Parts: sequence; C-alpha cells; structure tokens
Amino acid sequence: MIATSEFLKNYFFLIFLSSSFLSVNAGLNSFTNLIFIEDWLIERKVDLTLNEIKCRASIPSHANWFGARVRLGHNDELIKPSWITVKADQVLYSKLVKIKELLDDCRSGLLFLPETP
Repeated sequence: MIATSEFLKNYFFLIFLSSSFLSVNAGLNSFTNLIFIEDWLIERKVDLTLNEIKCRASIPSHANWFGARVRLGHNDELIKPSWITVKADQVLYSKLVKIKELLDDCRSGLLFLPETP
C-alpha cells in the first residue's frame, strides 16, 4: 500500500514536471481568441520581436479571414466591407464604445481581466 502511494506521488510529479516543458502558444507571435462580447470577438497577440501587445476586434460570423469581417481598424474605426450586411444592433454606438474600451484594456498589459456583465 505504501509503495503504491509513493509510486503515484512520483508518477504525478513526473507528469507535472514533463507538462511544464510543453510549449503553449497563448497568443505569442500570432493572434488567438481572447473573449467574446456578444457578437464581437476580441483577439490578442503578444509580439515578442517588437515587444508589444496587439489586440483586435471583429464579428467572425461573416468570414474566416479577419480582412473579410466587420471589424475595428488600427485607430478603432469601424470597417465594414460593402458586401456584408450586419444587424443594426451589432454596430450600435454604445456597443462600439464598449468594445473600444475592452481593446484599450487588452492593450494595456499582459493581464486582461474584463468585467463580467
């Protein structure tokens, strides 16, 4: 019984130790999904070469590729491709203000803790 418990402790320790060496992308040098706010997706990228955090927002229901989505541009301006129709409530001024605030929070540092509604 004691040998089994010692074996299990060692086994779990080795599993924990080996998993700490696994690589996790987590938004390093490529955009990864961070949070959905209603229809809007906020993505984040930590650019290790430039040492900066980049965040972007889009409505992913219209296309797989970011450039073909309704999105906020570099200066947080609304970009809507002409061939895409959106519901009026998706681009309400109040919703865009909220998304822009979240983007500012996202860009402000590594720790991003959005307020829950």
